[in-house]
Amino acid sequence: MALMVAMGVILHRLEAMLPLPTPWIKLGLANLMTLMALIYLGTQEAFIVTLVRVILGSILGGTFLGPTFFLSLAGGVASTTIMCWIYNRGKGPFSLIGVSVCGAYTHTFVTAVCVYLFLIKQTSFFILLPFFFSLALITGIFTGITGNLLSRQMQLQLKYSKVC
Repeated sequence: MALMVAMGVILHRLEAMLPLPTPWIKLGLANLMTLMALIYLGTQEAFIVTLVRVILGSILGGTFLGPTFFLSLAGGVASTTIMCWIYNRGKGPFSLIGVSVCGAYTHTFVTAVCVYLFLIKQTSFFILLPFFFSLALITGIFTGITGNLLSRQMQLQLKYSKVC
């Protein structure tokens, strides 16, 4: 679990250095470690990886207890909740790609709602949601594909936790 947290923090910081079109767009690379924790360690551990990753990443990035930290925390906890729920319900029609995309959409939606409620308070902000959801689809697919490839390379026994 410590390795997954460390890798998540590294991905979080690397992602912050990437040139992106706007400051509030993130690729969600660090969510890969939450996904790996979910499938290899279980639900509780996935939440721990998410929480510790967000806290350490924000401390290292200088955003701890600022608006960015709380947006990341809210989105991370919400997306982890949805990914756990979908994954632990037998996945149904969802592969890791589907689980990842649902997590990306949830993170985007919850973050947008928090921005509206606590920062902007203008409904015109929601005009940007289709653009954000398009990016969430792309990044969720990328994270899911990477998760599939990484899990094949790791060749470890999967742990299916029962509680989400």
